[in-house]
Amino acid sequence: MRAVFFLLLLLPFVIPVLVDDAFAAKGDITAVRAQSLGNNFEYDDVKGINNSLVQVDSDTYALAYRGTGSAGFISTFNISSDGTTITKVHTIEHDAVFAYDNSLIKVDSDTFALAYGGDQGSSGTPDGFISTFTIDSDGTITPIRIQNHAAFESASANLEHDTNEGSVNSLVHVNDDTYALSYERNGRFLQIATFTISSDGATITELDTLDQDATNCNDRLLQSLVKVDSDTVARAYCGSGGDGYLRTFSIAENGDITKKSTYEFDTSQGSEHFLVQVDSDTIAVAYENAEVSGGSVTERNGVIKTFTINSSDEISEADSLEHHSGNTPATGNAEDNFLVKVDSDTFVLAYDDGSNNDGFISTFTIDSDGTITGLRTANGGDNLEHDTSHSTNRSLVKVDSNTVALAYGGTDLAGFISTFTIGDASTDDSTSTESKKRSGACGFDRDCTAPRITKHGISETPDGFSINSVIFEENQKFHNENPTVEIGIGELTTIKARAWENMGPEKIFLAIAYLDMQEAKPNWQDSEAYIEYDIRNDSITIHDENKLFLAQASTEIVKDPYGDNQGLEFLDITFSLMFTKPMETSHVAIQVVDHIRNYELVYFKDALKVVDRPISEMPEFPGKIEKANTTPKHDEDIHFVLAVNGTEDTIFAAVDGYAIPIEELNKEEPKIETPEERDARYHLKVKQSDQYEKLLEYIAESQALYPEAWDKIVGTDNVSNQMEHVTDGTKTNVIKNDRRR
Repeated sequence: MRAVFFLLLLLPFVIPVLVDDAFAAKGDITAVRAQSLGNNFEYDDVKGINNSLVQVDSDTYALAYRGTGSAGFISTFNISSDGTTITKVHTIEHDAVFAYDNSLIKVDSDTFALAYGGDQGSSGTPDGFISTFTIDSDGTITPIRIQNHAAFESASANLEHDTNEGSVNSLVHVNDDTYALSYERNGRFLQIATFTISSDGATITELDTLDQDATNCNDRLLQSLVKVDSDTVARAYCGSGGDGYLRTFSIAENGDITKKSTYEFDTSQGSEHFLVQVDSDTIAVAYENAEVSGGSVTERNGVIKTFTINSSDEISEADSLEHHSGNTPATGNAEDNFLVKVDSDTFVLAYDDGSNNDGFISTFTIDSDGTITGLRTANGGDNLEHDTSHSTNRSLVKVDSNTVALAYGGTDLAGFISTFTIGDASTDDSTSTESKKRSGACGFDRDCTAPRITKHGISETPDGFSINSVIFEENQKFHNENPTVEIGIGELTTIKARAWENMGPEKIFLAIAYLDMQEAKPNWQDSEAYIEYDIRNDSITIHDENKLFLAQASTEIVKDPYGDNQGLEFLDITFSLMFTKPMETSHVAIQVVDHIRNYELVYFKDALKVVDRPISEMPEFPGKIEKANTTPKHDEDIHFVLAVNGTEDTIFAAVDGYAIPIEELNKEEPKIETPEERDARYHLKVKQSDQYEKLLEYIAESQALYPEAWDKIVGTDNVSNQMEHVTDGTKTNVIKNDRRR
């Protein structure tokens, strides 16, 4: 009843905006705030070009742009998850003279770095600068190192890394505190440089530079840099003869740059490039192709191509799609491309076309093998023209999996932000025509409230986060400080989040625990280990670069835990871990996500430390009792069993068949042989007292080293890891991986 009353109170303040994003077909594009609707957000009424827009936190965004008098500005905005509400929060002028070709990226949770072309000086071209800022969760900007530092008491001078030219910038994070910058210098020559940038933004150090051949393009045309893996970057650019090229570079730990492979992907002409990563070895480029006849351009087309890059940094083309065809030079183009990934295989492209640079949005799917499928494209006649006047110098950012925001220079080059919803067929859980008519207005029939472990409604949740039943009492901030919990290797560790969701706990579909973060400021991007729990499908994904632990996850709906509200429900999310190696004091972050991708992310600084201390007794795992001192009986729910038994430990694996010895653990370099059939059973003996820790480490290492073999044993479709205590009169443990068929 209270929920109904709350909705009625909000009715007088709701302005319906008819959007069907949660029920639209995959790739459908709906303008929420746009010039075509007459409601796009004007953030600068004089000038807003050379835009670079990035996300700060769940609803805060930062924009670097060239504004009044061509000076450099940083502004922050609050953008609601559905894109309906945009509020300007704070603006500073970081360069009072000039700011060209901005490239803004996140360094850590609240630190940002900006590469741009600054004061032209005597060269007649913009010199290359890197500046840094901190931006709080409320959107307040604090300059750290900027050109206009005299205007701010806390700021110092930025880094001028190139006194010749620093335009057409593309800045990416490579690893740790190393960053790579691709830019244009000395009259259309491209250069790549590496830098270290400290997590607080105070220190910027140039490491290495590498020149490249002239671009040979007829005008200043976009080039783009993207990270491929921890030591590889790729650049798309306009090269010899104006053709389209892709080149890879390796970046050593000390920042040294080595040119690797070069691939000519368009032998006609290729320009206006923008690169995005598809997965660990696949990238995609959006660009403009120009058809040439008799030395003159006869046609300009919009193209997307995908490439795979192997472990030797060699490039292979995977697929190509011409999504916008047949423009004549006088009437059209496919310029200012900006491509962004919004979910596992959906990509959104913003670009301009036409004699007046009209603005368009198109959508595509790109599979893990690089196959491209157009969803809403110009060639399909169903992409979205969001600005019929002018759209240039754009920057697109994902707000959530159904929403994107676009910053661009619009009419008279004033600065605008527009928002769009992108249909996702997987969220269509209703066949009722009436249920698909949603206002999109927050508080009416659209959920704009994130699930929370910090609050339930307007009340604080005192026990929203705990480790081994130790409640972290400080939990209301973005970064929270509490005493460190210390545990030993081999001990069962439980990390629990108590999550509240305004639409009910069943609407929380994803929870992520980030660990192994030791930087001064917590940042999920620095996490070397995280557990992603897909609650809807009851499955976990573990990323563990240092092979620290085994893990499982579970949930439980808890009703009225404080005895004062019978209608109050929480979802208790428990991550159960067993560490096989020590871990230095680490920050822990918890992220909870609801059905339409609203989310809360909370950090707990220096929350957990794992030490190497003797195991006093075998850990006990919750679960049913099952005899494990003999070959496990066939159970179609049990797909993989590890049994630790008495003084002699035994590993059994797979479901049906016979136990086959692999090898004894105390032999050097134990390995799991690749099985031909999944139903073989494996068997391994070790001593419990002094080998238990090594057993756990062996499991973790062998899973990392031989994933395909373990997939064949365990099954790629297993949905949970359950750790169970088993007894047959002696201390016995089983780690069971089950598969519900």
